[in-house]
Amino acid sequence: MMDNLTALRLRQCREDSRETLEQIGQLTGVNKSTVMRWERGDTSKINLPTLYALARHFHVDPLWLQGLSDDPTEREDVRPSADVVPVPIIGAVRAGCGGLVFEDPSGTEPVDADMLRGGEEYFWLRVSGDSMTPVINDRDLVLVRRQESVDSGRYAVVMVDGEEGLVKRVVYNDDWIELQSVNPYYPPRRFEGEHISAVTVIGLVVESKRKYI
Repeated sequence: MMDNLTALRLRQCREDSRETLEQIGQLTGVNKSTVMRWERGDTSKINLPTLYALARHFHVDPLWLQGLSDDPTEREDVRPSADVVPVPIIGAVRAGCGGLVFEDPSGTEPVDADMLRGGEEYFWLRVSGDSMTPVINDRDLVLVRRQESVDSGRYAVVMVDGEEGLVKRVVYNDDWIELQSVNPYYPPRRFEGEHISAVTVIGLVVESKRKYI
């Protein structure tokens, strides 16, 4: 479901601008019932290009609209071009009351718009640690598409017993799931039987990017 803070701020912006549900629907190409669901937090079907278009329309910072900033002031440097969408960078994913908590936002990183599937949520995660070296190094960025499952053998962000999100290769069958590191100094972690439920998939790693500064 969409973050409740985002829903609250969307409604606040619309009411402050004295616009109707129908007017916002016409702006974004949806009907008024969809806008109403956005404002109630009843749906996650609002993609990043739409959210950034709404932020531009309301003259607010899209990170504020996403609940990743406390400052609503509009910033020119986060406006997307027609072909590029800025996606938020976060420092950690943790379990919190009522769902996931995305901590330590530190700006945005551009992503080609054609890489983003409509209606999906994306974020950049700054990797901490060397368990995935040399494929993904400490401080690298990974682009994550939020989803609850991935194909066996894919890289994903996962949680184990609600701990901070980890980037691992996920391998599984009907009886077990194994979290594999690339660095040979870190042995695989296998969960079997009832212990499989300790592993929660947060999203699929779509891309990695090395930042030198």
